Amino acid sequence: MPFFIKPITRGVATKVEDMFLNKNFTTHWTFLEGQLASSPDSGEYLCGKDLTAADIMMSYPLIEGKGKIDKAKYPKLIAYAEKLENSKAYKASAKKIEEVTGEPFNMKFK
Repeated sequence: MPFFIKPITRGVATKVEDMFLNKNFTTHWTFLEGQLASSPDSGEYLCGKDLTAADIMMSYPLIEGKGKIDKAKYPKLIAYAEKLENSKAYKASAKKIEEVTGEPFNMKFK
């Protein structure tokens, strides 16, 4: 890409992110923070004390997006993402992926 086009594309991408993505992230993070605060039986997961499919489905976007989440604004969400990432099951699945692929585990898409 020619050097003089990069600032234009970067500006467009930033505008899209500000207008659409950040607003949606805030909505979803606020919802999830509330869900964790009101989890049944004072649970540590979205649906209570036990890990469920909902937690597993949320693990990838939260762990991947953890760097964009404001820790001061969403402390329960950050703690939840870290709990999922540090769980024995998550680490075992990462190890299995490394065994199968022969490459170090990396959540980022190539």
